[in-house]
Amino acid sequence: MGTLELLTLGVTIAVAVAGVLVLLLMLNHAPRSAAGDLVGRGDFAEALTAADTGGDAERDELMAAAIAAKHLRELDRAEDLLARVVRIDDDDGEAWMERGLVAAYRGDYALAADHLRSAERRRSDLLESISLHRAWVDLLAGEAAAALRRFEEIAAPLESKLRSDLGPGDPLFAEWFFQASDLWAESGATEKAAWARREARRSAPSSELVARFTR
Repeated sequence: MGTLELLTLGVTIAVAVAGVLVLLLMLNHAPRSAAGDLVGRGDFAEALTAADTGGDAERDELMAAAIAAKHLRELDRAEDLLARVVRIDDDDGEAWMERGLVAAYRGDYALAADHLRSAERRRSDLLESISLHRAWVDLLAGEAAAALRRFEEIAAPLESKLRSDLGPGDPLFAEWFFQASDLWAESGATEKAAWARREARRSAPSSELVARFTR
């Protein structure tokens, strides 16, 4: 290949790389959902007010509103919003997982387990969190032995994630902390249970779910 061809190839590659960089910059500076940002900060009441949940609402707005409503224990509202997400896309594993949690908080443990199994089939990348939620639902349903067997499979990596990878203080993981605290308490790991309860409260002080399950 001659000098001119090499020069032309170099210019072409440089232009292509520059185009990719511009695209990445555009994506990184794309408008973000105000409701989603508020949920991420644990401002659940403000998030629910800010969310656009009109008839043509997008999936992410509906999810943000549903998670906010869940933390405020407006469980019927949360379920209605999540049902709308599933109507948009029945394969939305995150929505099925959230429906499972809402059903558990409403005391319908059979439905919660069914929804969580639906999430498991759709989102293999969420297996660790779904396993935690299923173990906790088993515990609430009075099936302590099954709950602890399921929890034992994920307890070590989950603890590592909670202590380091995720770290305390993230409102979106407050449920992981208080669910793990109940399971550790059931297994006799009282110090871990107490730590997880404290971190749940610290992670989402405005969550009525956290207040309910960390007494």
